[in-house]
Amino acid sequence: MKKNVFYLIGIMLLMVSCYPGEIDSYEETDIVFTNYEQSFDFASAGTYAMPDQVVKVTGNLIEGQDPEFVSEPYNTQILNKIKSNMTALGWTQVEDPANADLTLMPAVWTNTTVVYWYDYWCWYYYYYCGWGYYYPYYTTYTTGTMVMTMVASGEGYVEPSSVWTAAINGLLSGSSDVSRINNAIDQAFIQSPYLNTK
Repeated sequence: MKKNVFYLIGIMLLMVSCYPGEIDSYEETDIVFTNYEQSFDFASAGTYAMPDQVVKVTGNLIEGQDPEFVSEPYNTQILNKIKSNMTALGWTQVEDPANADLTLMPAVWTNTTVVYWYDYWCWYYYYYCGWGYYYPYYTTYTTGTMVMTMVASGEGYVEPSSVWTAAINGLLSGSSDVSRINNAIDQAFIQSPYLNTK
C-alpha cells in the first residue's frame, strides 16, 4: 500500500504541473483524489486517533529538530472539518492511538514553480539574419497539497499500513481561503462512501 500512496502523490503532482486554458478562479484548480485498501473492512472499525496539530512538510527538517505545523486558526479549522466528517460517518475519536482502530494523520506542504520562456529578435542586413535573445520572461505559481492518511496498526498488521489516503491539491491565493479547504475536505469524504461505519 505504501507504493500506492507515492503513486497517488505522483499523479497529483503530474496533474497540476500545468493548468491548461484560462483560469477564472482558484477554485477551478482544486483537485481531490482518494485511494483505499480494498481488502480492509472499514465497517469492522469504529475508532480513530488524530494529532492535534497538522504537520507542515518543508523537506529540510534536520534530525532532532521539531517539525513545523500549520498556524492558527487554520490548524483548528482543518482538524474540526475532518472531525465533523468522521463523526458523520460513525467514527469515534479517542486520544490514545494505541486504543484506536485507525490513526488519521493530516499533513500539508507547498511548492512554488517558476516557468521561464525566451523571446527572440532577428535583424536583416542584406541577406544576413542575425539572431539574439531578449531577457527571459518568467511567471510563478504556488500549489498547496494536503494529504490525509489513515493507518491501521492493530492486530493482523506486522507494521503500520495505510488503508486510506486523500490528496487535495490546488493553486494558492495570497490568503488562505477557508471555504475552499473545507469544501475540498468534504469532497474527499463524499467520494469515500466505504468509510461509513453506520
